[in-house]
Amino acid sequence: MHYEVILYDTWGRRIAIFDEVPLLDVIRATPDDADCIRGLLPADTPDLGHAYRVVVRLDGERVCEGHVELLRPCWSDTQKLILDRYVTFHELLEIEARSPIRAGNTRVSRACVQREISAAVKDVINAAPGPIHYTVAHDAYPDGAQREFAKFLTRKTDENELEHGGISEGQWVGADRMDLSHACAKDGDTIAGIVVDGMPWPDLRMMLIDAEERTRNAHAVKRHPEVAGWTDAQYDAGPYKRRADAATAFLQHLIDTKGIDFIELNPHRDANGAFDDRVDAYGRYLGLAFGGGECFNAALVEQGLADVYLWEDGRYHVPEMALKEFYSYVGRHDDSIENTDAILSDFDVKGGVIEVLTALACMANGYVFSVDPDLAVRFRRADITDRVVYFDPTKNGIHLGSDSRGIVNYLTVEGHPLSALAPFSVSRPESIGEYGLRSAHLAYFSLTRRDDAEKLAAGLLEDLAWPEPAGQVIFHHGDPDIRVGDLVALRGLPLRRLDRELPGEWGGRFAGQHVGRVRLVRHRFSGKRVTTTALLGSPLRSVRNPLHFIVRGQESARSLFEFRLDDDAVGLDMGYHLD
Repeated sequence: MHYEVILYDTWGRRIAIFDEVPLLDVIRATPDDADCIRGLLPADTPDLGHAYRVVVRLDGERVCEGHVELLRPCWSDTQKLILDRYVTFHELLEIEARSPIRAGNTRVSRACVQREISAAVKDVINAAPGPIHYTVAHDAYPDGAQREFAKFLTRKTDENELEHGGISEGQWVGADRMDLSHACAKDGDTIAGIVVDGMPWPDLRMMLIDAEERTRNAHAVKRHPEVAGWTDAQYDAGPYKRRADAATAFLQHLIDTKGIDFIELNPHRDANGAFDDRVDAYGRYLGLAFGGGECFNAALVEQGLADVYLWEDGRYHVPEMALKEFYSYVGRHDDSIENTDAILSDFDVKGGVIEVLTALACMANGYVFSVDPDLAVRFRRADITDRVVYFDPTKNGIHLGSDSRGIVNYLTVEGHPLSALAPFSVSRPESIGEYGLRSAHLAYFSLTRRDDAEKLAAGLLEDLAWPEPAGQVIFHHGDPDIRVGDLVALRGLPLRRLDRELPGEWGGRFAGQHVGRVRLVRHRFSGKRVTTTALLGSPLRSVRNPLHFIVRGQESARSLFEFRLDDDAVGLDMGYHLD
């Protein structure tokens, strides 16, 4: 196994790369916790400071990333406890780098009425700011370009055609109203020379993508900080300029061979109903270009000539357009969101997107989710194991255990205080009979209907009513393929379970098996040697404590009753009181 530890300064410039370090732990955790890189770097590291970025690759794939939070250079002739090992040293550099604990967990507010849960999952992810996304089945160009064109056709109606003489009303314009005789690719993400209804348009900046710059300008420096010290001649002779020229040539090829059949401007509106992201700071129009049954924006991403770009973290994108599917066009992908049979009646949710996904997974009955290092979400049924590990003392070490401290087998649920949903309780009698009454209370303000609340309560107890597996698998020679969220089955002699298995544990999905979900992966690097440890938890759990996690970001009960003294409702018998 080959690893690389790469250091970037606060400008984004790569300052060092190591394929051998004295002692380093690289830890990937569940989505509700921070990833961590801690241990020793070579003492001769040329430069290192706080907020520097540390990226770790294993067999060429990025597995962890964090920003430096702790630095401890030491000089002595003694021993120091580093991780779980006493290290003899004269000079060493101890670091700790972490990812933000809320990485990807941006706030979202969505209402899901009569929505199938997997559709709600996609809707919530598309509404969440930032690069958190899911993937759809994609092979190669022109799969994505044709997919986006088909999606456009479902949005295109006579009623939302662009107005004549302006862009204040409507959404799209067709070739019958365009003069494209002078249209050309100005660069890899901009089309110039478009005339609509006899009036020249400003340049069209193709939204959601960003291609390399053809000159060494401010944006080129922002994309690649190292070019700040280059001359114009060096940039013109470098790889970024060649990639920019290739993107420009491909976009021109699309215009010449397929023509432009439709242009769709960004349809996002502000709170007053006006379009608020149709013209950028340079006066260019923002939109999607279509021709020959393809979306040019998506085609450039598929060809590796442009990156997916979320301006302002995508806050000005319409969730219903599912534009985050553009991330799927960077290489080959499968569908990462499995369909469910469960329907949400009325689920109005506010909070972090990871918190919302945790609730949706519970409500789907037996579904779990995980988040990859690139913030791709996988949401699926927890009934098929991802890995089967047979005990072999020459290859692995297996620890089995269980933890009953978090058992909940009697749950009282209440929803939004202003809804008609009355508090109710659910229980698992078989768990109560074995472990005694373990009660908890859940106040979740996104619930307004009894059927939604029952789905959530049943899903939580399906997970929490049993002792949690607390085992681990140690791969003596490392394992680059184990992932947080994988469902692992352990087999072989002399493995055995000491505590009694109850009928109905986790819905009977894993009867007679040693099964756990990976909740933490730790890769330890020491010289050229790599060992990997995977900690196992409940097979139906996506985060460490779902009962507490899903309510972490919701509004307080107090805020739900806040009011203004000049509100017309003050003084009426509507629950407002001044005592």
